[in-house]
This record gives sequence, structure tokens and C-alpha cells, in this order.
Amino acid sequence: MDRHTRDIVTAIATDVRHWAEEQAYWGEKDNLTGWCAKASAELWRRLKKVGIASEIHQWTLEEDGSSHVYVVVEDHVVDVTASQFKQFKNTRLVIMHCREAEVYAFYQTREIFKCVDFFRKKQKKDRWPQDQIALPA
Repeated sequence: MDRHTRDIVTAIATDVRHWAEEQAYWGEKDNLTGWCAKASAELWRRLKKVGIASEIHQWTLEEDGSSHVYVVVEDHVVDVTASQFKQFKNTRLVIMHCREAEVYAFYQTREIFKCVDFFRKKQKKDRWPQDQIALPA
């Protein structure tokens, strides 16, 4: 990702982080646990508005079905809710190359969605908790 694109992505992702913190309940504000799908969908939409292509990626732990959702832009993970993991508990925004990110289990992509609508349909099919389903447009 070139510097100009990274600067735009960083600014938008920071705004989305603030948006999610404002929407989250008191106990979720610091780490945004349970907000990855909603925040990733919002990030995807805002990036699309400025002409930056991105994908929504989902990792799922097969043992218990827990998931993590994040956005990928030009082979870079962009995660505004990474603070829910101990490795990033003091980090408000993660942007790193996918090869670097894959050392963390929660960045080992299992599914890729090209738009929020497809992602929301899959969440509903998989019976995600209602309060974690990405918001409609």
C-alpha cells in the first residue's frame, strides 16, 4: 500500500474506531469486544465512498465457532477492534501486511466477502447474535 493510500485508510479507520467507541456500551468501549463485524462493515462502506477497494475477512475458530472480522486493503489487514486481543490491548488501530498478520490466529482468513450485504446474509444464516450483526446501509 502506498503512503498516500495508507494515510487515507488510517484517517478513515481512526474515524470508524471513534464511531464504534461512541456506539458501544460502557464495558465494550475500551476494547470493542463484539464490535468487529459492525466496525468492519462501517469501515468497508467508508472506504468504498472514497474509492478504496477493500474486502471483509472473517476468521472462525472451529472448536467453538467464535469469530473475528476485519478489513483487508491491498494485502494489508486494517483492524479497528484489535484491542480486544491481548497482543494489541493498547493499540487502537492495526494496519499490517497480511503475511505479517498471519502469525496471529485471528488474522488467518477463513472467508472473504466482497460487500457488506453478502457478509450480513452469512451472519444471519450462521445465527450470529443480533447485537453483533453488521448494520444495514
